[in-house]
Amino acid sequence: MTNKFVVLLVAIGMVMGFGGVLIPAGSYVATQLSEASGVPLFTVLSHGGRGGGGGSSAPTTYPGYIPIQIWQGYQYTSNGAYNPNYGTGETIAIIDAYGSPSISSDVSTFDSAFGLPAINLQIVHPFGKVSRNAGWALETSLDVEWAHAMAPAAKIVLIETPSASNTYLINDAVNYALNTTHANVISMSWGEAESSLTSAELAQYHSIFSYVASNGVIEVGASGDNGATDGTSSITVDYPSADPAVVAAGGTSLVLNNPTSSGASYGYEYAWNSSGGGISTYFPEPAYQVNAGISATGRASPDVSYDANPNTGVWVYDTTTYEGSTGWIQVGGTSAAAPQWSAIFADIQSIDGFSVLNGGNVHTVLYSLYSSSNYDKAFHDETVGYNGYYYAGPGYDEVTGIGSPVVYELISLA
Repeated sequence: MTNKFVVLLVAIGMVMGFGGVLIPAGSYVATQLSEASGVPLFTVLSHGGRGGGGGSSAPTTYPGYIPIQIWQGYQYTSNGAYNPNYGTGETIAIIDAYGSPSISSDVSTFDSAFGLPAINLQIVHPFGKVSRNAGWALETSLDVEWAHAMAPAAKIVLIETPSASNTYLINDAVNYALNTTHANVISMSWGEAESSLTSAELAQYHSIFSYVASNGVIEVGASGDNGATDGTSSITVDYPSADPAVVAAGGTSLVLNNPTSSGASYGYEYAWNSSGGGISTYFPEPAYQVNAGISATGRASPDVSYDANPNTGVWVYDTTTYEGSTGWIQVGGTSAAAPQWSAIFADIQSIDGFSVLNGGNVHTVLYSLYSSSNYDKAFHDETVGYNGYYYAGPGYDEVTGIGSPVVYELISLA
C-alpha cells in the first residue's frame, strides 16, 4: 500500500496543523489522502504551502522563491540572465494521476505573473476520463509550472491518468510517453517504498524503465519526502527513483544571497531532513556508481539534488482549491526537484544535442563529472544535514547524491 503526504505551512510564525492544532513554524503535519475506494494514493510526496492570499498578482514574499531567483541561484546562465530559448526543440513528458482541471489557466497566470514566455502545453488523458483530486491538482501545477519555468521553450506533454495505480502510472503512462509523445525526458514526482513492492513487481517495472532509457529517454524520479524510512517503520528507498534506469532527485534547503527578483545568487545549501535516500535491497550497485568509487551493497539513491525544503520552497499558482488554499501557494518536496532536473536535462539536450546526453548515458555522464576534476565546477556539494539515518558529507551521500547543479557549467562540461 502506498501513501500520499501533503504538508501546508502558513506564513504567520505558527503553523495551523490539520484539526486546528497549532505547532511551531518549521514543523510538519502530514495528512493521508485516500481515494474514494479507500486505497491510498500511489505517491509519497510532501507539499509545503504558504497561502498567498489568492489573486493573480505575483508573490514576492521571501523565502518563497520565484523563477528568476532559482534561475540565478543555480546559475542556469553564466550571467544570471533569463534565456527564454532554453529547451528549444525538446519535449518533457510529465506524468500525474488525475491532473488538474485548471492547469491551462493556472500556468497562464503563472507565466504572466513572472514574465515568462507562453507555455507550449499539450494535455492528454489516453486511458480514460480523469476525476478531480485536489492534492494531485497541486502536484500537477507544481510539475508543469516549474518544468516550464526552467526550460521555457520546451514542449510539455502532461499525461493524466484516471487513477494513481502502478498499472496506469508505470505500465501505461511511461510507455505512452516513449511511444506516442516521443518525449526526450520524463518527469515523475511520485513513488512508494521499495519495501512495499514484490520482487516480481520490481522486475516488471525495471524492464519498462530500462527499455525506455535504452531508447534514449531520460527518466527522472523524486527520491521521496519521508527521509530514510520513506514513511515506513524501517530503512528503505523510494521507487521508482531508486531504479537504476531512473535519475533520482533528492532534496536540499537552498539559501540565496540577495534574495530579490533582480539580484539573487547562490549562498549555500544543506540537506533537507526529509529527503528520501538510501541503498536498494533489490537492485545491485550499478556500474556507473562502482566506477565512480561509490561503495555500496546496492543501488544508492539519490543521484542528484535540488531545493526541496518547503521553508525554502517555490511559489505555485493553483485555483483548484486544496485544503482551503487557492491561488498562490508555497510548495516544497522532492516533487519540486524532479521536474526542474527534467528541465535541466532538456536544456542540456537543446544546446549540446541528444547524442551528448540521453537516457542511455545520463548516469555515466553525471558520475563521470563527479569523479573528474570538474566536479566542483558542475555541482554544489552539500556536506551538512541528515535524513534520519544517512548523513550528508563530502562527495556522494545518500541524502543529496552528487549534489545540486551549476547549470551553465553542466551544459558546458557535458
